[in-house]
Amino acid sequence: MDISLITSLYRAETHLEAYRRHVLDVAAQVQTAGLALELILVANEPTDGERLHIRQMQTALEADQVAVMHVIEVKRETVYASWNRGMRAASGACLGPWNVDDVRTADALIEGQRLIAGGCDLVYFPYHVIRHIRLLGRVPIRRRSRVRAQPYNRDVFTRSMRGASFLLFARDLYQRVGPFDEHFRISGDFEWCVRVTDITDFCRGTQIGGTFTQHGGNLSDVGDPLQAVERNIIHLRRGVWQHITPADPDLMRACWTEWGDTGATTPAIPAHITALLWGENAADRWQRWLVDQRRARRRVLISEALRAVPRCVINRAGLRPLLARLGVVKSATVDR
Repeated sequence: MDISLITSLYRAETHLEAYRRHVLDVAAQVQTAGLALELILVANEPTDGERLHIRQMQTALEADQVAVMHVIEVKRETVYASWNRGMRAASGACLGPWNVDDVRTADALIEGQRLIAGGCDLVYFPYHVIRHIRLLGRVPIRRRSRVRAQPYNRDVFTRSMRGASFLLFARDLYQRVGPFDEHFRISGDFEWCVRVTDITDFCRGTQIGGTFTQHGGNLSDVGDPLQAVERNIIHLRRGVWQHITPADPDLMRACWTEWGDTGATTPAIPAHITALLWGENAADRWQRWLVDQRRARRRVLISEALRAVPRCVINRAGLRPLLARLGVVKSATVDR
């Protein structure tokens, strides 16, 4: 098997119809390229509706003979526990996740497999993000943007997650780095990638890896206080104090005490860092930090909304082909 992709499912029925269409399309393209694709679905306490969608997908894949699919039913567990379970069951030389609400592309999978066969351990790609915003707080706008794949830089890649959920990596790398830390609920992929930087460099792909849609129910929802806590735990474990940010002090201390502190391998935390995280006035610092983050996000949304006005007018008036010839816009077609 060339490529194995793992999907963790929990109350995902609303996404499964679109996911099935994308899987069938991608599997057919991957097969045309001469590669064998395996899909492993780890269904957490699946509903009857989810089971029906899964059976329909299996039937369609068997009829088209474009991919192999295995289903594992489990009690509810963290997404990273399901990823580990799927990785252990996978037979592919290349491994990667496929979140049910994301769209992966065949072109990136094909490129990634070839890069890994040529000696790369992990491949990351540019990808698209779709945001749903409201113009002037009223008119709904669907904003699609491209996140470029920056040249690999170890320091940058240990500060924040790069490549979103469209990574592809060698089975041997997963075995060397070890499993995803199942304590994490949001940032386990980032924590695993940080460990990867200790033993190898990442390879940059050129094809679009896929599309990530911000719909408010994503695992990495920016409003979840656990996200700041988990990112801090990653940096605390490595002694990278300059990347620590304020967090919910009660949640921060509880998570660090219960599972974040790995004991002898964790460096001693300086007093000024413990004061920042759960010392006196830590709750006030956390609230001020939240306000700053909300203001920053609001500025981004306002900027995107202002740019969306001329784009909307151009598209509705059918002016894009003309303006593209004049060099005013980049593309003659609407990016969907």
